[in-house]
Amino acid sequence: MRKIILPIALAATGFAMAADIEINGNVDFDFASYFNRDFDPTNAANQDIDLSLTANLDENVSVTVYTNTRSYLTNADGDAEIRHGLARSTAITDLDNRYTAFNFDGVELRWKPFQDVSFVFGDLTYGAGAFNYYFWRDTGRYAVISRDETLRGFGVEVGNSKFGEGKFYLGATDDSKSSIAAFASYGLKLLNRPDEHLTITPSVDWVFGSEIGRGYGYTFGAELDYSKSLEVLNYSIYAVYGLHPYKGHGVHSFLIEPSMNYGIFNFGMNYFYAIVDKEYAAAAQIFTDDQMLFAMEPSFNITKKFTLGVSFEYHDPDSEIEKDEFEFLGMNFYVYPTLNTNLVFWFGYNFSKNKNPVVGKTKFALGMSAHAEF
Repeated sequence: MRKIILPIALAATGFAMAADIEINGNVDFDFASYFNRDFDPTNAANQDIDLSLTANLDENVSVTVYTNTRSYLTNADGDAEIRHGLARSTAITDLDNRYTAFNFDGVELRWKPFQDVSFVFGDLTYGAGAFNYYFWRDTGRYAVISRDETLRGFGVEVGNSKFGEGKFYLGATDDSKSSIAAFASYGLKLLNRPDEHLTITPSVDWVFGSEIGRGYGYTFGAELDYSKSLEVLNYSIYAVYGLHPYKGHGVHSFLIEPSMNYGIFNFGMNYFYAIVDKEYAAAAQIFTDDQMLFAMEPSFNITKKFTLGVSFEYHDPDSEIEKDEFEFLGMNFYVYPTLNTNLVFWFGYNFSKNKNPVVGKTKFALGMSAHAEF
C-alpha cells in the first residue's frame, strides 16, 4: 500500500501549484450469493473504482491523470456481475484478485482555444451504443455498436449541449502495436425544448494495420434518444442500431429501451436482438452475453429515497442452440441516500428447467450493489 500512496501523494503535491485542482471518481462494488438446488451458497464480490485528478492550468488548459482498480476475474469466461447466473465474478475468498492495486489508466491534456472547440491529447477512450439494462451497463464489456476502446493520440471535440456535440479521435490503439484507429461521432439535437428532446448520434470506429488485435475492422451505428415531459406523465425512447463485420459477414444489432413515469409509477423495458452468421457461435460475434434479451421492470416510488421494483427477464444466448434460454423473476429495492449515490438490494429466482450453460445449477440468488460518483 505504501508503494501506491507515495506516487499519488507526490503527484498531488506537484498539481497543487496549478490554479485549480479537481478530484473526480466513480465507485462501484457488489456482493452476491448464488444458491443451488440444495440451497448451498456460493459467494462472490466485485469492485470497480475509477479516480481522476485534474489540474486546471488556466481557464482553457487542463491536465488529467486517470487511475483504476478493479477485481480480477478468475473464471474462464472473463465475465462478472451476472447476478442471476453463475458466480462469474471474483470469489469472496480470493483476496489476491479482489483487492488489487490502483493502476495508471491514462493521461489527457485538454486545450480549449475557442468557444465550443477543444483539442485533446493523450489516452482517449470512446464507445457507442451503451445499454440502460442494469446488468449490461459496463461499457467495457457490453455495447450495441462499440465497446470501450482506448487509443493514444489526439482528438477534436466540438459543439455544446444546446445544438449538439461531436468528437473525432485518431491514434495508436491498445489492441495491437501494429494498428491505428479513428473514431467519430456527432450528437445532433433535432429537438431541444424544455419539455421535449430528440438527439440522433451516428458514430463510426475504424481500425487498420497489419494486425489490428480484434475480430472486427470497423463498427458503424446510430443512436436515437427521445424524451417528452407532460404535467404528470414523462416518457422516453432510446433506440440503437449497430453494424460490425465477423469473418466477412455483417453482424446487425438492434436495441430499443422505452421508459415512462406517471406519478409514483415507473416502467422500463429493454429489447435487444442481433442478426449473426449462423455458421458460427453467437457469443464470438456480439458484444453481449445474449443474442436476444427481453427485460421489463415496473416500479413504485415509495418515498423520494426508496423505490420498489419487480423485474422479469428472458435470455436467449444463441438462437441456434436449443434449450439454452432462461427466465428470471426478481425484486429490486432501490435506496438513494444522496445525490449521485444509490444502493440496490435484490433477490430473484430462475424458473428455467432446462440446462442453460450460463445459469447452471443456480436457482435462487440475492445480493447488493452500490454506486457513487463525485
